[in-house]
Amino acid sequence: MSVPAWFSALRWSDAVKIEDLRQNRGLLPRKAGIYVFTNYDFALEKNTGVLYVGKAGLSLYQRVQSYLADPTDVQIFSRRSGGTRVSSTLKHPGKAQLLVEVAQRMNLGCVPCGIWVRWLVKTAPEVLEDDLIKYLQPAFNTKQLK
Repeated sequence: MSVPAWFSALRWSDAVKIEDLRQNRGLLPRKAGIYVFTNYDFALEKNTGVLYVGKAGLSLYQRVQSYLADPTDVQIFSRRSGGTRVSSTLKHPGKAQLLVEVAQRMNLGCVPCGIWVRWLVKTAPEVLEDDLIKYLQPAFNTKQLK
């Protein structure tokens, strides 16, 4: 099956290890766009280790921050609520699964954990996110697209 032209035309950033991004968050643009977590560092491919696709309506820098939390330090309950509500980080099933995956790899001694992030600056990323989820079929996206 050939790669669709719209997908081939996308210009992604280089893949960055999640650990490196934690150390240098300034690599992330402060613009709207799409981000993808994978378990490999080569070009994005359909049905090949794509873990999660997401969008940042305003700032990739701001949006991706919550995924970069050290998994040993993730809060189960919200600090602001005094421990009565689940942290907003864990309310999103796909994000929670990704954080669990990172934690499991680290607990198995896989340092670096083998998860990479790449992004694409794009205004109004909503439609592209849906198309990418349909095409790449990421493991942890819970959004059902037809």
